[in-house]
Amino acid sequence: MQMMRWTLLCAVVLAALVSAVVADDGVIIVTATPFERNLLETPAAESASLEAATSVVGAEQILRQNAATLTEALTYAPGVHIETRGRKYKSFNSFRGQIYPYPTYSLGGIWQREFSELAYVLPASQIEQVDVLRSSGSLFAGLGDITGVINVTPRRYATPTTLIEAEGGTFNSWRLGAVSGNTTSNGWYTAGVNGSATDGPSGRNAAEHNHGGYVFGGAQISDRLYLEGRVFAVEGARELMTPDPEGPALNSLKNRREEYDPFNAFHLGGKAVLKESPSATLEVTAGYTSRDYHYTRREFKPAEADEDDREYTLQAVQALVFNEVNTLRLGAVYNRWVAPEGKRSYTGFRQDIESWGLTLADEHQFERVTLDAGLRVVTDYYNDFSGATFNINGASRDFKTVTDEWGDPLLTATLGAKLDLTRALNLYAHLAGGQRSPEPGALKADGTDLSKETRIMADAGIRIESKEKGALTAGAFYVLRNDAITKTDESGTDADGDTFYFSDNQDVVQYGVECEAKSAPIADIVSLFVNATLMSSRLTPAGESDSQDYREIPDFIGSAGLYSNLGRWDATLAAKYVSGYENNRFAQDKQYHDLGDFWALNATAGYTLGSEKNTRVYVAAANILDDEYSTVVGWSDPGLRLSVGARHMF
Repeated sequence: MQMMRWTLLCAVVLAALVSAVVADDGVIIVTATPFERNLLETPAAESASLEAATSVVGAEQILRQNAATLTEALTYAPGVHIETRGRKYKSFNSFRGQIYPYPTYSLGGIWQREFSELAYVLPASQIEQVDVLRSSGSLFAGLGDITGVINVTPRRYATPTTLIEAEGGTFNSWRLGAVSGNTTSNGWYTAGVNGSATDGPSGRNAAEHNHGGYVFGGAQISDRLYLEGRVFAVEGARELMTPDPEGPALNSLKNRREEYDPFNAFHLGGKAVLKESPSATLEVTAGYTSRDYHYTRREFKPAEADEDDREYTLQAVQALVFNEVNTLRLGAVYNRWVAPEGKRSYTGFRQDIESWGLTLADEHQFERVTLDAGLRVVTDYYNDFSGATFNINGASRDFKTVTDEWGDPLLTATLGAKLDLTRALNLYAHLAGGQRSPEPGALKADGTDLSKETRIMADAGIRIESKEKGALTAGAFYVLRNDAITKTDESGTDADGDTFYFSDNQDVVQYGVECEAKSAPIADIVSLFVNATLMSSRLTPAGESDSQDYREIPDFIGSAGLYSNLGRWDATLAAKYVSGYENNRFAQDKQYHDLGDFWALNATAGYTLGSEKNTRVYVAAANILDDEYSTVVGWSDPGLRLSVGARHMF
């Protein structure tokens, strides 16, 4: 019944916006769409039929929400759920209930095998936009599995810009930044430095600090060749925040004092786009990322470890246009990830994995219909792999050592369609099927091997856009995961006394509806946004025939807010609701505990100074309701946080 109510609500909102974009004479107003594309300009673009399953968070939105990091920039993206805790991974971002494993990241189209630990460090000031591809049908986002991808585009300024910014607030928190950038007729650049620090909640071992710099740029070398590059580096330290002292988390975690001191990360990436002819373009991207983390546990079995890793990625996409209406794309990608001493919970075991992928995609443009189909095959070669999964997959478990072994080839196939009723009104449909394998040597609780997962995914949606009124996207999705590699309630205890949970092959079915609406400025004073994801998740436990509620996933996530400008004043008010769910991870009693079911309300208010209006001062409040809600067992939000800041443009 709840699903029906929300479906009807989305339908009503959709109908209202359809009416809004129709002129008095009944003709639908034609406006440009942000998804207009030319595959000879962007050969690695994802399928046009996935536009309804993609959301964009832009630089202006990030600024108005006062987001400090990439993770905070995702707070109000449709259906995004952020789990926050104090472990070696500080937080995880997911959507559509995609956990175990979580969605992956790419930086300017360069896929990252291991990036989650940087998402809550990467300054939001470095970001031009974030594309959240919620569907599992991605083909060109590197080796992004079938879990969805978050792509980060580096900051770019259209006009000469130099600015400095500073903010301070609760917990002795502060952040500083300076940046300069410009775009000319044949190139662009952005260069900046930034730093931040906080003491965190008192008595919780939660202090952290970091500083870094970045340079991004691009140049049109000739009519045929465009080059782009990016580099950033960050250095800092972070204490691993302990659980609530009186909370339900493992006692062994409450007694620890752990930190990463120091940690360093470096990324170098580039792209070349060569127009070989009027009907052929080659795009090549390459990237190198290193992460060096020194771990120290000062109490409860003191220990130290160097958790260093590095990865190399190379991708090429060839686009060929036939008869002006058909585009064939061929893609190849290579990634190598090496952690000499292992990572995080499984240090001491060398990890060295090479991955290859080949993609074939075809897109045909009829008068109003775009049809596409694609096929991708991915495989891994394990030079060394033992006991250390570098990506969260739901369990700590015993592994056998694997050396010089090929993984199974994994296939993903897609079929999609986009119908342009007008340039302002589009319909979408997309179907994908894919596979993912467990890590080699991964075992179930009974000591047997885990099986390969098979997944079928369907998306359907509609998008309506009017320059005068705004835009609305609405859709439905269905995901069938046979033999999904998921966490069970079978547990064990490791050498540190921590409880861990085994994984097993369990069937999962998920379906739901999504809505996202953004208004154009109303009377040049206020603009609104609202989005919602309502879904049902069912899990069939191993060895059973009846499904049950997948209680580790919230059924509803919704956000709404407004941006206003009146003279020199500006204000933002944003709210997010996450429905209740449960989990037993990190619980001392191994029982499921209630999580979620909270409202998070944030606000900012600013005033612009100077005759040229180039200085803005502001105040910001996070968690105005002062609700100590939890998204992970044992760690609650620290409550109301206040800050003041200033931003000056030269």
